[in-house]
Amino acid sequence: MFNDHDHYLQRSYQAGWHDLVNLFFNEFSAGETEQGCETLRRIGRMLAEWYPVDRVTTVSILENNINTVLELFNWGFVRMAPAQRELIIMHCAWPHAPASRDEASWRKASACMLEGAYSQWLQSQGGGNVPVRWKDNATEDVLLFRYALAE
Repeated sequence: MFNDHDHYLQRSYQAGWHDLVNLFFNEFSAGETEQGCETLRRIGRMLAEWYPVDRVTTVSILENNINTVLELFNWGFVRMAPAQRELIIMHCAWPHAPASRDEASWRKASACMLEGAYSQWLQSQGGGNVPVRWKDNATEDVLLFRYALAE
């Protein structure tokens, strides 16, 4: 995993597109409102609808299928860890904010958009209308998400 992780972190991003996405993220996450985050979730769900994953029978195959989509965008990769009553989703080597930009806002906006995408992909697997939620964590290059029924 770490070899893959290093490989993804060393990739470069096209400056113009990276900056454009940064402007959108700043607009939707300005003021850290729930409305902005919900807009990004909707965008993430729409993106996952445009780039669906096949229905599968194992978490391992689902992980591979989602990684194929993430590879198209150069957005890192995912690892999934099933637990008793939840699925932990580790999004590794996600694209960071362009140099000298607000990393915390970019991180939150990225997480909101990915919440929507992962929710849609899991719903397409028959998971029902259960949202994926980001677990704000201090790990720099990994975003942690939780997929579980409310307890």
